[in-house]
Amino acid sequence: MRLLKWLLPLLLALLAGCAVAPAGPEPGAGPGSEARGQPEPPASRLEHPGRPASSGQFWIAGHWEWIDGRYQWQAGRWVAPRPGHVWQAPVWRRGTERWQLEPGRWEPERHESAQLRRH
Repeated sequence: MRLLKWLLPLLLALLAGCAVAPAGPEPGAGPGSEARGQPEPPASRLEHPGRPASSGQFWIAGHWEWIDGRYQWQAGRWVAPRPGHVWQAPVWRRGTERWQLEPGRWEPERHESAQLRRH
């Protein structure tokens, strides 16, 4: 009887340790990091732009695009600035079906002082 009192808790502890956790996202992946088989976009790459071809050019950093079922890096580039505009970098957003890229674009520059004068 003493053996059973000692063996039973040990047996239960061993069986509890053999429990299998249900499959789920990898630790650290965060909720919703995958959308219908499309993984979250990778982190941006560090680029070394070097010098512009001509003075006054503006560096547009590279970004990932989803092409042919995988992410492919689109390298950054030097461009001529657009007077009166500000560059908005591309942004990945998780949609209901998949990750969606909001492309980079030039937006009209907003002047705080001009907006205040209109009011």
